[in-house]
Amino acid sequence: MRKEKLLKDHYIKIIYSDDDWALLKEKRERAIYLLNLFAKEGIDPFIFGSIARGDVHKDSDIDLLIPHLIPPYQIEFILHKNGFEKYFREIIMATPNDSLKLYIYLSELESITIPLSKIDKRSGEFYDFGGKINLYQLQNNIRIPGINKKLVLIKPNQQGHEEYSIIGNEHLAARDTGVSIDTIIERKNVLIKREKKGRTGVFLKRSIEIDQSTEEVLKDLAIKKSIIRRKLYEI
Repeated sequence: MRKEKLLKDHYIKIIYSDDDWALLKEKRERAIYLLNLFAKEGIDPFIFGSIARGDVHKDSDIDLLIPHLIPPYQIEFILHKNGFEKYFREIIMATPNDSLKLYIYLSELESITIPLSKIDKRSGEFYDFGGKINLYQLQNNIRIPGINKKLVLIKPNQQGHEEYSIIGNEHLAARDTGVSIDTIIERKNVLIKREKKGRTGVFLKRSIEIDQSTEEVLKDLAIKKSIIRRKLYEI
């Protein structure tokens, strides 16, 4: 994973080339395919990150978010039904205060995030911070503003996008993304701290073996860790 250097006093207009537009179209067509797998089953996920904003490169991830509490086996059933057999799963809880999530990695660049415990407003806004869109918006070529890992807000326009550092422009960023100023400041502080001290790891990370179900691993974690039991009880 590339280390992103935070940008300050930054503003620029980017005009997309034909190749840029073609790459964005390719990434979005794949995203539409993946979202459709779940839409056909009555589940409406989102895509978040650069594909929602438009500032993609060849290694841009296609990240899906299931926004509601849905039993993991239902998601995995849909994947198996559509030919996805070899994928990697892990349960992650970033901090003791964060929600519990299941990550399913379909490939090196494709993943699905599934909440396993209640997502509060602040946690939900994490995805709006980076930009989040649904299937309808993808199909209608809609791009939305969002903030990348360099703390730069990407603001789409017809030619490409404008971008500016949110450092010192937090209220503008809140206005352009629709995210609360508290979340903007919190995420800014987290990324600034990470740049100074490096990534400190996550509170909980548990991989799931191919012959294990997500439910049985989650049950085992709940037996051993009271904080997991409390998170699951919040549901």
